Amino acid sequence: MKNKKDKYDILYSILDFLRMILVAFIILMLVFTFVLRKNTVVGSSMYPTLEDGEHVIVNVAASYLTDIERFDVVVVHSPDNKDLWVKRVIGLPGETISYQDGILYVDNKEIEEPFLDKNYVEQVVKQQQLKTFTQDMAPVTLKDNEYFLMGDNRNNSMDSRSVGPFTRDKIIAKGMLIYSPIDKVRYVSNGK
Repeated sequence: MKNKKDKYDILYSILDFLRMILVAFIILMLVFTFVLRKNTVVGSSMYPTLEDGEHVIVNVAASYLTDIERFDVVVVHSPDNKDLWVKRVIGLPGETISYQDGILYVDNKEIEEPFLDKNYVEQVVKQQQLKTFTQDMAPVTLKDNEYFLMGDNRNNSMDSRSVGPFTRDKIIAKGMLIYSPIDKVRYVSNGK
């Protein structure tokens, strides 16, 4: 009788362990679907903030739990919904955005862009013999649910200048942790 009870105890322990693994797997799937997502940076549109090949974990929850602010680094669905793009929020709903002589204007007020790497900007302007890092852009007025997004590497970025504003539902994540390569580990969010 004891031998039969021992078999049931072992079987129960195995089933309990398998149930625990299943619950942990479901929790991890929920976290990596609704809270965090692993991804790899492809391209140079956000250089030098983000580099091609860096491995990141994007913060999906932050885009739903906090407001989207100017200069946030966000992940969006591309216009054709085939790819995910990483861009920086330049304009918020209802604002009028323009660039004149490389300077950002929001509702006709000059706004500094402190996240741009000054050394990189000077290097690009000199090498490409440009007048300014960010080319002039006629005013664009955003609707109530639209955001103007641009890459930090202005001359090498497909963004709102060419595809138009992005609606809020296209923004799926805000901020990201770069975890590889190990010497570049950092969190990238607003203004950085």
